[in-house]
Amino acid sequence: MRKFLFGFLLLAGLQPAVAEPLKPEIARGYTQAQSLVEIEGGRKLNLYCIGSGKQTVLFDSGGSDWSVIWGLVQPAVAEKARACTYDRAGLGYSDAGREPRSPIAIVEDMHALIRTAKLDTPLVLVGHSLGGFNVKLYSALYPENVAGMVLVDPSEERQWDRTRAQLRKQFGEKLTARAELLDQSFFSWLIGRYQTCAAETRMGDLDPTSITYRRCSDPVRELLGPEIAAERARIQVKGKYQAAQASEVINSIYGDERGSTAYANLFRPGVLGTMPLIVLTHGTYDPDDPLDALSQAQGIALHRETAKLSRAGSQRVVPNSLHNIEIDAPEAIIDAVREVLGKVEK
Repeated sequence: MRKFLFGFLLLAGLQPAVAEPLKPEIARGYTQAQSLVEIEGGRKLNLYCIGSGKQTVLFDSGGSDWSVIWGLVQPAVAEKARACTYDRAGLGYSDAGREPRSPIAIVEDMHALIRTAKLDTPLVLVGHSLGGFNVKLYSALYPENVAGMVLVDPSEERQWDRTRAQLRKQFGEKLTARAELLDQSFFSWLIGRYQTCAAETRMGDLDPTSITYRRCSDPVRELLGPEIAAERARIQVKGKYQAAQASEVINSIYGDERGSTAYANLFRPGVLGTMPLIVLTHGTYDPDDPLDALSQAQGIALHRETAKLSRAGSQRVVPNSLHNIEIDAPEAIIDAVREVLGKVEK
């Protein structure tokens, strides 16, 4: 499941489909704060809403990212609905949040934002990676505020407990055990890496030309254009960003499993009734690499199980896409959101 959190670390040699680049006039909307919504404690979260329609769609980004990652998706969704992205605490243009930045802390911030900004509920929620888990948790805790969901390569809780038996049958005990142990080692390494990144900024901003910066930031997303690349570099050198990035990973479902019992009780088949729900899984992997094949099978199994939270849920593999489907195959997300909107508005 490592590549379902940080796919670019493991699949750099594989090439996804090429989407159309973001137009500069659209990109500029993501290079500045939009509506700064004050929530509890006087903190402000950046909210960017465009378009209009009967329904409001709210996007949550993956780990280390913020509204900007939805630049190829949000404008198209805004043709049919009110489309809103927001920056989690400490990321993008939002104020830093209280530590730790756990999933429940993020969900409570999201709830305060929805209430304070007076977003029309019930919402259609769209979440990528760690953001996918955030909106899944929000839907379980506040189902009255959610009309439908699209989960984009979502991170999954209790991934080994839920799939170990199946993977042993499919891939054998030794390869399954090796993959599980490698996952544990990877997340220990990742946590240490981000702790180091956050520590580096306590003495000042990172040097954007340094190896340290490259290790502590997401790679340039070419399709988002040079304006966004420059703004990402300006934000990612800051201590606020590095601290938030580290805290989210350290306290995520992968770094802190103390919420597992609660998650097991919350996420039961059919718990969301007939809520429209589509789960998208990236399709590009190396079938000749046994570990990558196992990881892909695990991700599909977990995503199919998450789709069963709703009796109307479905899971789909998006061909020619890596973990950032919103960059590699934005039309797949746009189509899924429009499909959910169509079901919600009936």
